[in-house]
Amino acid sequence: MSKCLSLFFALPLLFAAPLNAQTSTYQISAGAGYAQSGYYKLADGTSQQVAYDDWDLAFSNLGINDVGIFFNESTASSMGQATPAIEVYDPFVFDFSENINSGDLTDDQLLYNPEVSWAEGAFNTVKDTLNPLDHGWGAFNDFTQMIEGYRVFVIKLRNGQYRKIIFDTYDGSAYTFRVADLDGSNEQSHTVNNNFGNGSPVVYFSFANGTNVTTPTGWDLVFCRYITPLFDGTGYLPHPVTGILVSDGIQTAKATGVDPASVDYHDYLDSLKTRLDVIGHDWKVLSGFNWSVPDDVAYFVKKPNGDLYKLVFIAFAGSGTGTGTLEQTYLGQLSSAPDLPAGIQEVLVYPNPVAEKLSVSFVAERSAAASLRLFNANGQLVWEGNAHVQTGLNVLEISNLPALSAGSYFLNVKLPNGQFSRTVMVGR
Repeated sequence: MSKCLSLFFALPLLFAAPLNAQTSTYQISAGAGYAQSGYYKLADGTSQQVAYDDWDLAFSNLGINDVGIFFNESTASSMGQATPAIEVYDPFVFDFSENINSGDLTDDQLLYNPEVSWAEGAFNTVKDTLNPLDHGWGAFNDFTQMIEGYRVFVIKLRNGQYRKIIFDTYDGSAYTFRVADLDGSNEQSHTVNNNFGNGSPVVYFSFANGTNVTTPTGWDLVFCRYITPLFDGTGYLPHPVTGILVSDGIQTAKATGVDPASVDYHDYLDSLKTRLDVIGHDWKVLSGFNWSVPDDVAYFVKKPNGDLYKLVFIAFAGSGTGTGTLEQTYLGQLSSAPDLPAGIQEVLVYPNPVAEKLSVSFVAERSAAASLRLFNANGQLVWEGNAHVQTGLNVLEISNLPALSAGSYFLNVKLPNGQFSRTVMVGR
């Protein structure tokens, strides 16, 4: 049985993409005229397309304490002009029976989704930030143990119809709300149930179809239309853009002015953010009538399970097809989990699955001797070796592995003050 361990150390500025990391080319699309949203999965580069007008409202589906309510800011674009959009107003009304005049609505009453997290939408932005019980559209009632709505909003639908809306309650499993014409006529009641753990950060609602709306699940990125402040030369004004938002728990960092082929992810780990729009809309640039993609930008995307990817956009076709092309590299599984020994951080095992060579990188606060052992699913030792760990970044390459059957294995790294293990998939 081979016990060869080839070891090398690299400074962060010299460390490039992992050896044998797989780079694939995929496409993500918002459809012709940006009439769709593309829900993209990093694991296999596949997308699910949903028409932009399939839903009107979205409700947080993260847990019982997250009560964000969003509206659909997406609009198609025809000959450079956006089609009619949904608008939401806060007319500062607190009685649902009060008549509201559409002529009294003003632009400074318009609300927008913050694009910060899936726990706060446009209807939450009017909350009293000094009151932890206030969620904007409603406040927590300690007696009923529910969030109860107290504020009336106006929603202008895509067909130009104005409706007033109040979100009556949220009991930890379902939202109830009422809508009516501005004079109180044609009142309707609706209920939207949570579906925690289904792989979607929100649950969709359509006024046309009720709750019978396709809610994509298991996605990581969505390429869609949304509204964001853009500088017009004198100030910032809300403007519809076509960009990429991330799902809940996804962390993203942007690397600019770099060589995308060799940029080191270690330099950007402390820049990872959960904000939804780190990739956003400016990965492409419009010059006259043509789109271009900067060649010195890369994005690092970390999933909640630690899977780390590098994304490099290489083309965008514009509204003709709404399609962007990207190169995606799976870097491995990065972990700073509590099971790590003191002084060890940022563990990454790659490539995973492995064929012939396996590497493990981590940052150590002090030098020490380490032993590495690889076990099969039955707990049998199939490979072992020793290494000397130095202070800082360590990249250990395990070469000349024995012939291994495809399946699940466990790599154990033992240090004087503790040990950690990571799952390794072997594929042939």
